[in-house]
Amino acid sequence: MSEAASFPSRARLVGVLAVGQIISWGSGFDMLAVLGPRIGRELAIANEVVFAGLTVMMTISALCGPLLGRTLVRHGAAPVLVAGSLLFAVGFTVLALAGGVMGYLLGWAVIGFAATCGLTTAAHAAVVERVGAESGRLLTLLMLFTGLSAAVFLPVTALADQYLGWRGTLVAYACLQLFVLLPLYVLVLPPRPARKTVRPQEAAGTPLSPVDTRRAFMLLAAMTTISAFTTFGLSPLLPLLLTQAGATQSLAVQLASARSVLAITARGLDFLLGRHGNPFLTAMIGFCLLLLSLLLLLAFAPAMPAFIGFIVFFGFGAGVLTVSRAVLPLAVFSPEEYGLQAARISLPQNLAIAFAPVIFTLALDRGGVSAMLTIASVLIGLSFLLLIVLWKTVRRTAS
Repeated sequence: MSEAASFPSRARLVGVLAVGQIISWGSGFDMLAVLGPRIGRELAIANEVVFAGLTVMMTISALCGPLLGRTLVRHGAAPVLVAGSLLFAVGFTVLALAGGVMGYLLGWAVIGFAATCGLTTAAHAAVVERVGAESGRLLTLLMLFTGLSAAVFLPVTALADQYLGWRGTLVAYACLQLFVLLPLYVLVLPPRPARKTVRPQEAAGTPLSPVDTRRAFMLLAAMTTISAFTTFGLSPLLPLLLTQAGATQSLAVQLASARSVLAITARGLDFLLGRHGNPFLTAMIGFCLLLLSLLLLLAFAPAMPAFIGFIVFFGFGAGVLTVSRAVLPLAVFSPEEYGLQAARISLPQNLAIAFAPVIFTLALDRGGVSAMLTIASVLIGLSFLLLIVLWKTVRRTAS
């Protein structure tokens, strides 16, 4: 991008991708919270099978991560995003026509392939392809919009279900992919610039030897996987966790709802810091906030300040870490490597996200609140240590 065209091009880039992520996350992931119970009743399948659709989606998306990385390197992000829109449309149509459990799970399998192409990794790769080493702030801004998907699509899905039914809602979401997102990706998304050789001083990531690259990848993958496992495992269980810790049902729901607002606020503050922020320090702050939230609840529940402090620190910490997981690969690797490495990291990370709620539910049911919070605290502490080792590895290579 030329300097003269950088602002309008970047605005168009973020606008297209923000619309795409809000629609795809909202219709492909968040909609089940509204439509799930009705789908289960009409298809006569248990709720756990209904919500297992999300596990199918995330598992397939994870297993396709390495293939996604190679495809991004060879063909760029735009064709991948186009394929994602087409696959989402097919997946929603299969779900809308489902007559039983097999058709239902088949629909989610197709959506899993769609998620591989159409969700976070490809969108972030599209930004890095077009902006390069200065992508950090735009990635944060894009994630700020993406965080609004549930707030936008939960009421939209409820309204559509009321007038169209769940099958009609899914058909409408297929049409959104075909007639809104597909034209945006084909006609409006700024083109991928011609590849050029990037000098080491122009790259965001530090040039690493093959040995250091493998070490950095393993450390980054382990850290992001463990932290994602913990935050995504705890987030759906917050109302239940707070209730078992001594909060009333209404208070638990109110506090859990506030968590998403705090997470989005944290992303906004990270964006305002802009280039003055350090992604390693930002991640450390996120880990410290998460650990503090867990220890507060563990030590002082059922006191009201403990509940409030837990949600405030957990919400901000989770929001900061969500941004860090997107930006850190750009701080470790070059822009040319970003799509490949981010897609490779998505394999263990998405597998962890897929199964984390089940494992944390078992921990809460079998061991209670203390056991669950202790396990989560140990995992966050381990992630913090891995981050320190990763930072030292990068700094040692740079010196």
